[in-house]
Amino acid sequence: MIKCLSINCVFNVSGLCSAAVVNIEGFDANITPETYCKTFIDSLNSSKITNSTIDNNEISPKNIICSAYNCTYNFSGSCKSSDIQVNFLNNTCETFKKRSYNNYEY
Repeated sequence: MIKCLSINCVFNVSGLCSAAVVNIEGFDANITPETYCKTFIDSLNSSKITNSTIDNNEISPKNIICSAYNCTYNFSGSCKSSDIQVNFLNNTCETFKKRSYNNYEY
């Protein structure tokens, strides 16, 4: 499940993300503010109508693409956390947790 606190995102439905796939960016991120939800589309400035939503608001980790390779939940470019939360101010991934190098999974 993805908790979305970005109330002005077109994919936010009652605090949950309805995007079919979520893309979290932050290739060199070492802290949460260096990550962001690339899937975010500002509903206030967007006239886009999108088909990339799902009906039941359930997104599994296999639907979360993650380039934050320093995050402990990143496994081969996918998020393995059971749920994530996107911040409302700057759309950062609040679930980001810096990986200790001895934990790195290949």
